Amino acid sequence: MSQRYFIIRHNSLNSTQTELKNILSRDASVPSLTAVMAKTQQNGRGRGVSVWHDSPGHSTLLSVYVVWPDKLSESFLVNKWICHVLATILPKKVKYKWPNDLMVGAKKLGGLLIENRWEGSRITSSIIGLGLNVKKSQQQLNRAISLEEIGVDISLEECANSILQAISVGIHRISNPTNLSSRYNDLLWGKESYRTYSTSSGDLIKAQVIGVDKEGKLMLKTTDKAIHVFNLDDIRWLDSES
Repeated sequence: MSQRYFIIRHNSLNSTQTELKNILSRDASVPSLTAVMAKTQQNGRGRGVSVWHDSPGHSTLLSVYVVWPDKLSESFLVNKWICHVLATILPKKVKYKWPNDLMVGAKKLGGLLIENRWEGSRITSSIIGLGLNVKKSQQQLNRAISLEEIGVDISLEECANSILQAISVGIHRISNPTNLSSRYNDLLWGKESYRTYSTSSGDLIKAQVIGVDKEGKLMLKTTDKAIHVFNLDDIRWLDSES
């Protein structure tokens, strides 16, 4: 049986992620699958300097608090799990660019921000933020794409409810890391062709994604067939349209 979820809705917030963290700091009894949703964000968050840009009323902006049935020892398992969950409701053409982007071809459909809560060496809960372009906007960046543009006719509210229902139904799958790892590698973006990447040392390489290792590092195969492994801040895809 799926768990019930609860959505706290706002017209505008600085960040759904920050708002949910503030709620949790005030009340430790907040139940799992509590979500904060906004029609627009003034200061959407992302990894490093990346910021989520939205046009009011065009994107589903959601942060969800998830308490895990059993404590987790691997942080990237949460990434693998949420990508599997989203893949159960989104079109097959949507792929997942390591570590936190949703892509359709070379265009970005959405982004994830995952913050895990640790007790000692184990993760007890996570806050999972998601920004997803639902409707096409005149202010949309050239490198972005929406669900509407790939044939999905859905409202922001329907999209949020579909995501939360999928999270609720699929939460038990976190207990099968082997299956999730295999599934995640199947869903990875960048496996179909060689693309240009820039390393943290400034080198440019042509490489193809082959998977993610047990530590959540990206594995790339260069044109000379050599395998290279990269941490989160050591490699960047060079988008020809950016």
